[in-house]
Amino acid sequence: MDVDQLLYALDNENNDGIMNLTNEKILEMNLNVLKELHLNKETTLNYLKKLKGYRYIDEINELRYGAYIRWIPITDPTYLPLHYSGMICDIKITDNGVLIVCKNFMHRHYTFKMDECLLFQKLTQQEQVLLSALDQLDKEEEE
Repeated sequence: MDVDQLLYALDNENNDGIMNLTNEKILEMNLNVLKELHLNKETTLNYLKKLKGYRYIDEINELRYGAYIRWIPITDPTYLPLHYSGMICDIKITDNGVLIVCKNFMHRHYTFKMDECLLFQKLTQQEQVLLSALDQLDKEEEE
């Protein structure tokens, strides 16, 4: 692990939300969210595999502009696909709720309501460095 990267990640205030987590806690949180959808075991495991390197987001302050996200619409309980969405371009707070505007790799824009889907945000390299350090500290505490 590069010490300079770790120090830089620790100084970045955007990483405050990750300081109480570990990779195991993120995996557990993602699994619990997917279990609430009552998907079959195969689909749940497939989604978990695809969401490796992502964490579940349920609060607006955890969203980052430019972050890559995936989402599952929950408006129709019989149709729960894991969507590729793209990078967050804008977050609009309206009377109808929070709207998230994303752009995919083909520069096509999508807009969807935050409260009508489950959001998973890709971890940055800094967050991954911090999580590696936090995992190591957690492992040392257990021993």
